[in-house]
Amino acid sequence: MTPREQAIAGYQIWLRDAAAEGVEDELERHLCRTDLFYLLLFVLLRHDINNDWLFERCREVQAAPNGYLDLWFREAYKSTIITFALTIQDILKNPEITVGIISFNRPTAKKFMAQIKREFEGNERLRTLLPDILWNRPSAEAPGWSMDEGIIVKRKGNPKEATIEAYGLVDSQPISKHFSLLVYDD
Repeated sequence: MTPREQAIAGYQIWLRDAAAEGVEDELERHLCRTDLFYLLLFVLLRHDINNDWLFERCREVQAAPNGYLDLWFREAYKSTIITFALTIQDILKNPEITVGIISFNRPTAKKFMAQIKREFEGNERLRTLLPDILWNRPSAEAPGWSMDEGIIVKRKGNPKEATIEAYGLVDSQPISKHFSLLVYDD
């Protein structure tokens, strides 16, 4: 049995036991915040990542998420694992975080933010598991929810930065912004 297969078998056992004890949602919240592969496969429903190589990349990124220049081959799911899923996981761990997604130009950066925005809007399971962080109807309830100004999850603080904003290196570098996390992609 591969490590990926062992992990999936472990999830099934944990979830079965948690359901028997009535704490399945609590376990899933924990897994969303601590297990990048679980988050991607079972909550974000990215079944295309269910292979051994991508499982190992999820574990690698999870073990050491910051301070590296990730040079993976094209179509290696770097953006899916790091820019998409890890950014979501970082927000689920700490809704007070502010993330600047930086790409070559703003339209490219906005595509990454749009994917996260759509997930927060359309993934009912994710919203159900984390109602303390994610708005049920974000476009109506959130204090900021736009592609131009950024998106804001439920948080206690009121920094001038949105939870996620998108900028380009050549056309829209952020001025007077102090993000707690910068994600550079393409």
